[in-house]
Amino acid sequence: MIGLHRKYLLFRSKVAILVEDMQSNIKVPFRIRIKCISKGFLSRSYFLYDLKNNNYKDYISDYERKKTRFINGDNAVILNNKIIFDNMTNGYIKTPAIYSVILDGKIYPYTNKTNESLICSSEELIAYIKNKGKVVLKPYINSDGGSGIYICKYLNGNIYFNDTIFKEENIKSLIDSLNKYIVTEYIEQHEYSAKIFRESVNTIRIITMEDPYTQEIFIPIAVHRFGTSEAGNVDNWNKGGLSAEVDIDTGILGKATRKPMKNEMEWYSNHPDTGEQIEGVKIPKWELIVKKILSLAKGMPFLKYVGWDVVVTKDGNILIIEANNCSGVNVLQVHRPLLTDSRVEKFYKYYKII
Repeated sequence: MIGLHRKYLLFRSKVAILVEDMQSNIKVPFRIRIKCISKGFLSRSYFLYDLKNNNYKDYISDYERKKTRFINGDNAVILNNKIIFDNMTNGYIKTPAIYSVILDGKIYPYTNKTNESLICSSEELIAYIKNKGKVVLKPYINSDGGSGIYICKYLNGNIYFNDTIFKEENIKSLIDSLNKYIVTEYIEQHEYSAKIFRESVNTIRIITMEDPYTQEIFIPIAVHRFGTSEAGNVDNWNKGGLSAEVDIDTGILGKATRKPMKNEMEWYSNHPDTGEQIEGVKIPKWELIVKKILSLAKGMPFLKYVGWDVVVTKDGNILIIEANNCSGVNVLQVHRPLLTDSRVEKFYKYYKII
């Protein structure tokens, strides 16, 4: 039954790629579109990876990326459920404090490492926002790409949910409609990142893989994501956010780019909205970040493939916002092809991704 279910999911993935490509506004010659689809790539990837001049074989395709969801097997639930993940990482590294769980419109207190007052009702949530200024509501299971997240803040006598003013009765109505959500602290990021773009918490996506033959954990690539005026209060690449590669050895950022809306890529040394420098900026405590992520991955040997979302906080702590079982790859490969690294190629071949 497991084999049949996997085949069904892969078939759905192929159909999803075909449908997405048909709905895309990317304009390519028909023969190029067919070639891309036949190799598992969206037409957008033709420009994203400059496949006119580069080799398809050097890149994980959009279809192959979907296959990576199976690498961690049943253990993927640890990454797909933020409550389980919070408990599993306790003692290794800091994660955002969880105040409450929302199930079928009801708020339940969540007891964890926070010393904050627990939030048990809509009234207490409203009082907390007014008192503390900011809080986050987000799905705790199977969330993707920042969907369904509410950044809640109190400003000039008004409560905002994602920059829209909510009256108290609107908040109560929204809470009544939510299920499988958590209420968490809002993370204040380090000034190096806030200076570049303050409206979103800008995360570092770090990939770890376990070599299937030596069991060595390695980091093949890392990127720093930044929000934009288009992406709003998230740094999500698919919503218009930026991606800049991080030099693994030094923690220094390269040029940033974003998902192409037209048939060409744009690269930025400076943030297109704020004008602040991106290229050449060094991430504080980078060496410690690498050490902590490798240690965490080694301490969880049942997770072979993880995309960690890391933030350096305002006070200099290293924190994991979440971890991903099936990391997007175009936000990574836009900088360089993954399969030109022999360690990565061996890894994906072992798990029959390529």
